[in-house]
Amino acid sequence: MSRRFVVTLATLIVIGLAAGVAILLAKGYTFSTTEKKLVGTGIITVTSIPDSASVFVDGHLTTATNTTIAGLTPKKYQVKVVKEGFIPWEKQVSVKEGLVTDLKITLFPAIPTIYPLTYNGVQSPTLSPDGRKLAFVVPISTTSVQTSKKAGVWIWTFDQDQPIAFARAAQPHQIAQSGGVDYTNATLRWSQDSKQVLATAGKNNYLLNDDGLNSDPRDITPILASTLKGWEDDTKAKDVARVEAIKDLGARRIASNSAILRWAPNETKFMYSPDSNPSTLQDESKIKFKVYDLETNQQYEIPSVNSHFWLPTSRHIVLVEKDQVSIVDFDGSNKAIIYAGKFEDSLVFAWPDASRLTFVSSFPTPTASEPNLYGVNLK
Repeated sequence: MSRRFVVTLATLIVIGLAAGVAILLAKGYTFSTTEKKLVGTGIITVTSIPDSASVFVDGHLTTATNTTIAGLTPKKYQVKVVKEGFIPWEKQVSVKEGLVTDLKITLFPAIPTIYPLTYNGVQSPTLSPDGRKLAFVVPISTTSVQTSKKAGVWIWTFDQDQPIAFARAAQPHQIAQSGGVDYTNATLRWSQDSKQVLATAGKNNYLLNDDGLNSDPRDITPILASTLKGWEDDTKAKDVARVEAIKDLGARRIASNSAILRWAPNETKFMYSPDSNPSTLQDESKIKFKVYDLETNQQYEIPSVNSHFWLPTSRHIVLVEKDQVSIVDFDGSNKAIIYAGKFEDSLVFAWPDASRLTFVSSFPTPTASEPNLYGVNLK
């Protein structure tokens, strides 16, 4: 074997090894000083709303959102995202070899803006099944003639396509006036298709279309039972279709056996309770809720509070407690207190674009003693 051949062979081996190392480094491998060898790494991508927030990894300022943090040794990291004027976000994140951990973070204002949305009083606020409309009653006023003309049933249509500045200025429209019918103490219920409202005033039941003024409201008391059954059948059919669409048999079994089942708006997750005890189901604060993530087949426990509902982001859950409204990530972490103060329990609603929450409250002053709708900004 000639010397030239040996040198050529050695050169090729060195080049091959160098190329292999370069490929491994390009794939994210790095040299570990503790293990004295090349080890695989992982990646964290961090995006936030709003952006340009500071990202701390294990207490060290690393970068700003929106960005990619590469070359991380597989292990658990403490990630904290901070922006002035917003509640910090923090979570322990697992990084795995060759995988990308995607963090999509929403930061909520540390001092939210609160403002009135109505001024004439609000009773029986009821959210439509599609989450885009809010029906409520303006009661008859004995002190104001102008307010009495506005008494009746109103609809507020939340337009998620409008910028928040325009949406805030939008006005609800009246669908029934208190004249021949006094709706002051009426209870409201939406049809399954979110196009009609059933107003029960005393022993009478009026079916109201939501797209205009019902000058001659139709009393459907004689056919009330069949009407409600039709709505309930439509709701059950939709719920059954959702459950049957679940591909994982274990997840499908959990959903079908749940006493309470609440789907995230994008239907990639559901909140459920396996407890079927009738006495427990009457008090939601005693119910143990879990969230099932259909994309990862992971489950998470959610704090017990007076009521729970999904934020339209499908990544957050609103927690309603006595004198406090909070938002948590769907895995139960990062509890952010949005509002602390007086409001009517369980009467909290979310705007379809998740730009704000709406709640019912009153204040102990002569001009603000009637319950009204108030908004609190989330962005």
